[in-house]
Amino acid sequence: MALAIITIPVALIIAGSGILYTFIMMRDRAVVIEIDTMIRTLVGATGYLTLTTLLSAAVGALLRRTTPTLVILLGYYFIVSPLSRDILPNYFPDTAGFYMYMPPSSNEINILTPLQGTGILMLWSLIFITVAIVFYRKRDA
Repeated sequence: MALAIITIPVALIIAGSGILYTFIMMRDRAVVIEIDTMIRTLVGATGYLTLTTLLSAAVGALLRRTTPTLVILLGYYFIVSPLSRDILPNYFPDTAGFYMYMPPSSNEINILTPLQGTGILMLWSLIFITVAIVFYRKRDA
């Protein structure tokens, strides 16, 4: 709970700075960015960063070491997942989280809605948090 309380404002600042920068750069262009799209993207990106942080903290609690956790999660998020995007289903945390903040495109088939992506990533986080709590209680009780 304490990690979520700290992560939400920081994730809001990080996501907000990226979205604000895009808005400032695109304001003189012919393409108009609607304010409700910006707000949905900001909320989705903040939620994605928060849930990913909670998921990584749970994996860190399971392994009891930060370096292996960092190697495993960064390896998955930046190497395994992009290389196997066509093979793995869209229900893994990074792919489901992608739908939380990306606006639906008319050029591609959107498999998940933002709400479904949020639910799936939240489910992954809750599962890992629950497993971490159970193992923590068994190891240290």
